[in-house]
Amino acid sequence: MAQLTNVMVADGGLLLEEFREPAVTAYNRLEARPRAHDYTRSLRAEVRDALWMLTRQWQFGELEAEDAGSPIDARLLTRRLTVDRVTLGNAGGVQSYDDTIPLETIVERERVPFSHALRVQAAQYFLRLHTPALRTKYLPRYRTKFAFLQNADGNYRGQVDGLNLYVATRRLAFDGEQALASIAAGTFATDVPVDTADAGPMQTIMDAFTAWMDRQYSQPAPAPAPAAPNAWDDSRFSYSVTAGAPADGGRQVTLAAPRYEGGRLDWYSFEVDTNGAPITISDPAYTAPEPQQEAISFLPTTATFKGMPNARFWEMEERQVNFGALEAQTTDQLLLVFAELGLIYGNDWFVVPYVLPVNTLCEVSSLIVTDVFGDRTLILAADEGADNDWQRWSMFSLSNLGEIGSYNRQFFLPATVGATLESDALERVQFARDEMANMVWAVEEVIPDATGIGINGDDAADKTGVLPAPIQNSPASIRYLLGTTVPENWIPFLPVQRPGSAQDIAFQRAAMPQMGIPPRDVIRAKGVLLNEAPLPWFVNEEEIPFAGTVVTRSYQRARWYDGRTYLWIGRARETGRGVGSSNLRFDQIDPLQPSGSPAAIR
Repeated sequence: MAQLTNVMVADGGLLLEEFREPAVTAYNRLEARPRAHDYTRSLRAEVRDALWMLTRQWQFGELEAEDAGSPIDARLLTRRLTVDRVTLGNAGGVQSYDDTIPLETIVERERVPFSHALRVQAAQYFLRLHTPALRTKYLPRYRTKFAFLQNADGNYRGQVDGLNLYVATRRLAFDGEQALASIAAGTFATDVPVDTADAGPMQTIMDAFTAWMDRQYSQPAPAPAPAAPNAWDDSRFSYSVTAGAPADGGRQVTLAAPRYEGGRLDWYSFEVDTNGAPITISDPAYTAPEPQQEAISFLPTTATFKGMPNARFWEMEERQVNFGALEAQTTDQLLLVFAELGLIYGNDWFVVPYVLPVNTLCEVSSLIVTDVFGDRTLILAADEGADNDWQRWSMFSLSNLGEIGSYNRQFFLPATVGATLESDALERVQFARDEMANMVWAVEEVIPDATGIGINGDDAADKTGVLPAPIQNSPASIRYLLGTTVPENWIPFLPVQRPGSAQDIAFQRAAMPQMGIPPRDVIRAKGVLLNEAPLPWFVNEEEIPFAGTVVTRSYQRARWYDGRTYLWIGRARETGRGVGSSNLRFDQIDPLQPSGSPAAIR
């Protein structure tokens, strides 16, 4: 230490002075030195003179600027096509479409099945439309003509609440579904019959009754029952819809959504089918909407977000997002990019407002921005340039069907709902692989009840005969089992070769034999999902992976932008919960316990 001091003094003290008084070129950090406990005056940021304000701006770096001007004008040129026709399913009919009803409702809706509760509700509403005199006169006739089956208790086996409702109403109420069917067939006046003097008032009542049902539920046109929704594909467990938009020169842009699995139908559900056949509307009086080209001028506004740093000293930040509290690790590149965007480049983004009607396919043809210096800049797409390839960044671009990496810059704003109210599941079926039995089980976890809600399918299932009957007082030490069985809410699907193919494997709907006294029948599903497809029913093998899949039916209720309310039944598909085991076995020899029951089956 003494030797180092001598050297520094021998150099004339230059080193010593350099270390003691370092040169400071700039101050960019402000440290508070409070002199009082009251900060009221300090928070006012009082300005004494202009030089003081310029100094503060210099300290905060506000005088540092780039060689660029702020935008003051943006001119946008767009080309819009209107989607006016849709095709539901692969073989569905073409229908014209506008935005008076959500597209999601058109695709998902199905015929609402009449539960016993809905039959009673419809009948009660029908009676409310009658005057007291007409109600007294015609109620006995309704009970006679549209009566419920009086000895149908077996149809409600496993449905406790449904059976109680049936017993309580089978004699006092009548079937509203039969009344609606009679009105639709035009035979109501003769079926009841209706007196000639009451024909006018009764016709008004029937019209109001039919309008109530149409207003209550959004449904497709009646079809032979049971029938799947027009857009539902039973072999792929998904909806399929194709939409068309007329373009210039008689051409048409075809949008296909072949794998919509329920939930939310949005722009990313569609692809442009460049090889698709045009969708033709057969009505010769129909006029297709013409493509529209629109040029609009806007004033760009700065994009803001919560927690964004303010550009001026005298503005107080909301502090709803604390960028300083971000705990980024060495692998959190996305979090670091987000923080850098918000702290450094947050004020470089501008918003150009543009109102786009729903049910529109829009393409931005040109965007020119004028800054404060009068310079005009043509803004190109982010993925446009000499080195353009499919790996460039792009957002809201529709890809081309069947062409990997090929897409276009058309943005589709479908007439879809933003949010819905969804009921509890009316029906839920889990398709699970059983590797030991080399098959697939469709387990009805939730089945529709006569009260109009979903109930536990396992609780409602008949478990009689699942375990073999015990052998009493037998000296045998083993027993032979031809085969075991499963609860009746387990419906089998067997792997088979598709007709006409030697390699393609699919799962075919099968049935379990019903255990009991002859004549025996097969076990039938209780829900809609497993009864609507015509036999033989084949499900693609890839649609039921190792994790399985779950299909759910439930009510959906949404309010459209014009205030109207839509209520329909829709379906959704999600990933299952893995493989299952039914313990189904054939041709087995089991040891017997001393009590006479098999040891291996409990």
